[in-house]
Amino acid sequence: MYRINSWLVGCCCLPLLSLSPAMALQSDRDQPIHLQADRVEINEKQATSVYQGNVHLQQGSLKIDADEVTVQMKQGRLDVIIIKGKPALLEQMPEKQDTPVRSRADYMEYFADEERLLLKSNAEVVQGQNLFRGDHIEYDTRNSMVRAHKDPSSDSRVHAVIQPGEKPLPATPLPDGPKPIP
Repeated sequence: MYRINSWLVGCCCLPLLSLSPAMALQSDRDQPIHLQADRVEINEKQATSVYQGNVHLQQGSLKIDADEVTVQMKQGRLDVIIIKGKPALLEQMPEKQDTPVRSRADYMEYFADEERLLLKSNAEVVQGQNLFRGDHIEYDTRNSMVRAHKDPSSDSRVHAVIQPGEKPLPATPLPDGPKPIP
């Protein structure tokens, strides 16, 4: 019988809350993690857990739907999260925003030490009516940078749709009364 160390399960799940710390709701970190999968395999010696089959994870506003989620630890800390699906979906509400960010790709990797999320193959990020699509999209959440490029073997190009910002209100004319001195 395989012995599951509940501490390791907690350590493998808890770091998922920090997928995009610069952008995510701060309150997400304090929420319980709800995870469902058809099966799980935890390898304590390799500090890896693999959740397979119709994986659904939710913690606060963070939602992940995937075919497989692999969590790799290094020296007791989160190292890499690998998310696979056709496509895998990741949604999270950013701080001080009223529209969630929805990401999808066939393959995603989150590198904890670098605070970097990589989306590969059919990658797409949508917030409201803004859209960003490419073969590879990389978020450097620590430095608030996004990079996108096409696969060298692909004819596709990076595609973005950026809606104009709110128009400023027109200047209100001064009421009749004393006029400013020129």
